[in-house]
Amino acid sequence: MSMTLLDCTLRTGGQLTGGSVPPALAADYLAVCARIGVDIVELGTVHDPAGPGAPFGELLPVALPDDHDERYGPRFSVLLDTALLPVTDTAAAAAAGRIAEALAAGSVPVGLVRLAVRYDRVARVAAPLHRLREAGLGVCLFLTDIDLASYRELDRCLGEAAALGPLDAVFLVDSLGSFRPERVIELVQSARAAVTAPVGIHAHDNQGFALHNTAVAGSAGATWQDSAVHGIGPGAGLTRTEQLLALLGAAPADLTPLLALIATHVAPLKQRYGWGAGPRQVMAGLARIPVSAVRGLDPHTGP
Repeated sequence: MSMTLLDCTLRTGGQLTGGSVPPALAADYLAVCARIGVDIVELGTVHDPAGPGAPFGELLPVALPDDHDERYGPRFSVLLDTALLPVTDTAAAAAAGRIAEALAAGSVPVGLVRLAVRYDRVARVAAPLHRLREAGLGVCLFLTDIDLASYRELDRCLGEAAALGPLDAVFLVDSLGSFRPERVIELVQSARAAVTAPVGIHAHDNQGFALHNTAVAGSAGATWQDSAVHGIGPGAGLTRTEQLLALLGAAPADLTPLLALIATHVAPLKQRYGWGAGPRQVMAGLARIPVSAVRGLDPHTGP
C-alpha cells in the first residue's frame, strides 16, 4: 500500500521547547524533507486569531527554502485543538473562518487542518469542520484518547465521523501512550469498516511500541503515518521518522541528510530536553492514564 508520511517535528518540537524550534533547525529540516520522502509537514498548532493567546503569526515561524516547489515538495498542515473553540456551533464556525482567513494570508501554503477532538465529542466539530472545508482546506480528524473508548463508544465515534462527509484522513491518536499491537489492529479495522477516508496512526513511545504500533497499523490498512525526527516531542516522544523511513525501505544513503540533521540540530535538543520513555511514561502507558497522574508530575505533556 502507498503510505502518506506526515512529519510532526516542527509542531511537537515547538511543544517541547515551549515556543518554536530553533530557526536553523527549521530551515535545514524543511530542506531535508523534500529529499527524504516526507509527504506532509505539520507546522504547528493554530487557534482563533481573535481569541486569547499569542498572535496567530507567531505560531508559524518558518520560512520555506528558496528552492521549495509546491508541485513536488511536501504539503503543509496545522493542528487545531477543537476543545479551545467556542461552544456554540455559530461561534465555533466563525472562529474556524477566521483561522482559514489567517492561513490563506500566511506566507506558507497550508492546505490541511487536523482537528484534534476527543473520541466522545466528534459530533461537536461538525460546524467548524464544514467551515474549514468551505474555505477550500483539507480536513482530518485527530481522534484523541481513543484507546479509552468502549466498543459501543467506538462505534458511535466512528459513526459520527462518517456523518461529517469527506475527510482527508481519520487519525487514531495514542494520547496516553497505551496502544498495544492487538488494540491497534482492532481500532484500524473498525475505522476502515466505518469511514471511507484513509485511516492514520499517531503513536507515542511510552512503552517502546511506537514504531511497532505504526508498522502494525500499516499492516492492518492504515495508510497515513505520523512521525517526528528522532521522536522529538513531549513526554516519551513519537515514532521516529528515520526509523519509519528505514522500515518503509529507504536506503541508508537516502537517510544521510536526515541523520546529519539529527546530529547537528536534534541530538543537542534531546540532551537539553530529554524526551523519551522514563519510568513515569511507562507506568502511565500501562495504566492508560495521563503522565501527570503518575506520582512525580512530568511537565512535558501533549498530543
